[in-house]
Amino acid sequence: MNKTLSRRLRFLSIALFVTGVVSAVIAYALPPKGAKTRPAKGFTIVTKETIKLHDPKAQANPQQSDYVITVRSQKSDGTWKEVRTAYKNDGKVTKEHTAFGIPGDGVFQDSGKGELEFLSAMPGTDVTSLVPIVDSHSDPKFVRDEVVQGYNCYVLRYEVDKNGSYEEEFYARELDNYPIRSVKVAPHGVSTTEMVQITLGNPADDVFTSVPKKPVKYEAFKNKIKALEEDGKHGAADSMRRDLDRRLAKAPQ
Repeated sequence: MNKTLSRRLRFLSIALFVTGVVSAVIAYALPPKGAKTRPAKGFTIVTKETIKLHDPKAQANPQQSDYVITVRSQKSDGTWKEVRTAYKNDGKVTKEHTAFGIPGDGVFQDSGKGELEFLSAMPGTDVTSLVPIVDSHSDPKFVRDEVVQGYNCYVLRYEVDKNGSYEEEFYARELDNYPIRSVKVAPHGVSTTEMVQITLGNPADDVFTSVPKKPVKYEAFKNKIKALEEDGKHGAADSMRRDLDRRLAKAPQ
């Protein structure tokens, strides 16, 4: 799945923000066919997303996050783990999600309910260990170049809805095109994500030992297929259906 398609499939909701995101978190690293590539890097990045709703009552809702801390650990072979923790300003945790990607197997989310949700297929390490060398200026969504915390970034703008909702992602070339800044705007609010810390090099192996071995469910993935069919995107739906069939064929019985 390429970067543009993954963003189109992602639904922007300022009020939630901690859900529906991980389906796109690996897409930036997957080189399209024929693209020039280089070996991927390992790193650990910490980001903080601050959420501001226009309605003070909505912002004060106990279930509404004020900010989200994300810790993403990424290995040079493409394996990754991401923990997103949502907080109120008083430090209370409102929600936590753990997601991880296993090359050749898939992308999964663990919401702490005893099951994993299959979010997407994931290519093998022959693909995930490579990063595309992109000409960002030729991307129709390119808007500008910008330096963010010392890293040269290219900025892509995604129109999310006809109501004026949009998203700007700041991709750092030196960090395997990872988005180190993000601005999301919708009629009911705005969120801004900034990089807090970056540690270069492969994360320690024990970071990934906690990847849970739990039963896997596929409802969310099937719903994505259904939505694509309803939108008339039958080719994309068929591709995802084949991904699902391959995953089910090798899943433990």
